Amino acid sequence: MKKETLIIGGGITGLSLAWELSCLGISSTIVEKAPFMGGHVSNFACKATQTCQKCGACQLEDYLSKVHKAENVDLMVSSTVDSLTQNGRDFKAMILQRKSMIVSDKCDDCGLCLKVCPVEGALFYPAFDSRLYISNEKCLNSIGVHCEICAQICPQGAVELQEKSREVETEVASIAICTGFSPYDPTQKLKFGYPRVPGVITSLELDSILRTGNFQSAAFGETPKSIAFIQCVGSRDPRSGTNYCSQICCGVSIRLARLIKNRYPDINLTIFYMDIQTFEREFDRTLDRAQSDINFIRAMPSEIHSDEDGFPRVVYHGGDETRQMALFDMVVLSVGIVPRDPDLPGSFPGLWKNRDGFIGSDDNGVDAGHPGIFVAGAAQGPKSISACVSHAILAASQIKRYLDRTMRGE
Repeated sequence: MKKETLIIGGGITGLSLAWELSCLGISSTIVEKAPFMGGHVSNFACKATQTCQKCGACQLEDYLSKVHKAENVDLMVSSTVDSLTQNGRDFKAMILQRKSMIVSDKCDDCGLCLKVCPVEGALFYPAFDSRLYISNEKCLNSIGVHCEICAQICPQGAVELQEKSREVETEVASIAICTGFSPYDPTQKLKFGYPRVPGVITSLELDSILRTGNFQSAAFGETPKSIAFIQCVGSRDPRSGTNYCSQICCGVSIRLARLIKNRYPDINLTIFYMDIQTFEREFDRTLDRAQSDINFIRAMPSEIHSDEDGFPRVVYHGGDETRQMALFDMVVLSVGIVPRDPDLPGSFPGLWKNRDGFIGSDDNGVDAGHPGIFVAGAAQGPKSISACVSHAILAASQIKRYLDRTMRGE
């Protein structure tokens, strides 16, 4: 009988699950559609000030190191599960693996392609990798627009835009869906002006900016003097189909604001909120410390528009219901967590969807509703980094239990 597990998704959940399975003597293959492992967390900044803020971002590097050293974990990047069928109790998966469009052995990191690329972010360096990559999502060629500027200017001939791929067939005894979440699309909230109003960005974009250290106003190219955070953008909103709390947004915004205040003490910070959710242990202490440095306004802004100088102006109603306006250099939309399509091909109609549209049950379990298929992390529902790791540990124990029963013929 097979004892291998196919893990779909190479973010913090998939990596921690692979490590836990490895410790239990169960081999696994991680399939990640991006050209590198790490998922969303690879773009998160460490939120430490004078002390650790327990944001969990540093756990990614730890698990990457562990998994790369593990002998019974295979990593497949730029890969997707092309087909999936059941063979008795086992599963047969056909994995399509794309080859990198930049030949790393030829690339001398001269940076010429970065300077001439017409699409921002189409060429990038992942957080934990020194190699240059081409984004399959942002490259013009991936959307049918012919472009060879980077290939033509490369003096080493390292860019090969003719995408090559290979198919790999594997048979596994279990599958773990660790595809994570999608951030809420703020363009659905036209009143907040994203990306129409200069200076309005998302919390994920701010996290990435702080990680790279290039902290400047998105609109005017200089360090902002005032920043506003708007909570619950795409959360707790039945009109958007997201009538649930994303659980992480309050903690993320407060930690980001405290990190900014620690690095740039002169910046004025404001957080607009409906109410503060404290899902984490000892979060009340973090909140108490934040209230001494940050201006908290209990109001949900009704509109953001540009003033005559181009800065974002926030319109809201105060406690006395009077209409008020405040001008900021930067406004950060704290976007919520929404379900992501797991891209699981084949006929598996028994997969559960919980009340919020995520995979699995409402009780935070790891059973996906089909024998041998499990779910872990934010694919099951909104979770912090630490909660994703804990959920992966639970999934590993349940997968081992399932495989042991299968080996006994139960």
